Amino acid sequence: MAYDRFIAICQPLHYHSKMTFKWVQVLVLVAVLYPGCIIGFCLYLTVRLPLCGNKLNRIFCSNWPVVQLSCVDTTLNNIAGRFLGVTIIFIPMFFILYTYLRILLVCRRRSSEFRGKALQTCLPHIVSFMTYSISLFCELCLTRFEAGQLNPSIVVILSLAYLIIPPPQ
Repeated sequence: MAYDRFIAICQPLHYHSKMTFKWVQVLVLVAVLYPGCIIGFCLYLTVRLPLCGNKLNRIFCSNWPVVQLSCVDTTLNNIAGRFLGVTIIFIPMFFILYTYLRILLVCRRRSSEFRGKALQTCLPHIVSFMTYSISLFCELCLTRFEAGQLNPSIVVILSLAYLIIPPPQ
């Protein structure tokens, strides 16, 4: 969506030549397959572990608390989880912020009416995406801490924020 808005606002005369049906198919395929492959890989790493307990110290079940129930070495899961967590949050966030920064730079040189329309189109997506990214990052960081290290109220509030705040559409 950020790329589409970038082309529509910054290069409106080239929109139909750059946003072809084939390019849209590629973008949708990447948006579906990339998270699917990451989830599948993490699920594979988790399923192969034997579990030695059944008590989760979380409001809901997620991958890392299940991995912590294992009684074997989980270093591979830890490294893969951290790497994939960073890639699934920060790579899309940097790409989207870069495209919106370019849009804002183009808007700066245009009329106030153009600037208002562009900001009205882009600002809700920026705010919802940043809120979602920050809450996802907090949730992934919270799962890495030991249960006794943090105030339980803070853990519950941040976990509920992740569950309640809808992802950007």
